[in-house]
Amino acid sequence: MLFTLLLCSMINRADTLPGGFCKPLEDTMFHEWVVRYPEVAPSFPGGEEALVKYISKNLHIPEREGIEQPYYASSFPEFLIDANGKITKIRFANYKNPQTLLDSCIQNVIVKMPKWKPGMCNGKAVPVLYYLPVRL
Repeated sequence: MLFTLLLCSMINRADTLPGGFCKPLEDTMFHEWVVRYPEVAPSFPGGEEALVKYISKNLHIPEREGIEQPYYASSFPEFLIDANGKITKIRFANYKNPQTLLDSCIQNVIVKMPKWKPGMCNGKAVPVLYYLPVRL
């Protein structure tokens, strides 16, 4: 399956931001204190290339009888990576619309991800909100 993974540039370049961005904020949807812009961003084991390979290998969208598969589809998952590197909560940025088949399949892939290297602030591991847009 051919897809592109658009990684949020602010998250991936968070290690270049000044320390003032490392403030925990209360996320109103997750009801958790999270850091949006850590000094060191969380990373998937093996880096971005390994993340793309992992999603390519594990993302399976079943064909539904009588429904044409779209030529183009997007999903905008956002998830919480805790201080231990475990993914604890997932939501989708397009929450005004009902969850799509693609969203469900992406959620299944994210839930099964291995532990990440956690984000860091002032030398301590912190919970980080990570945005991972996916486009087919």
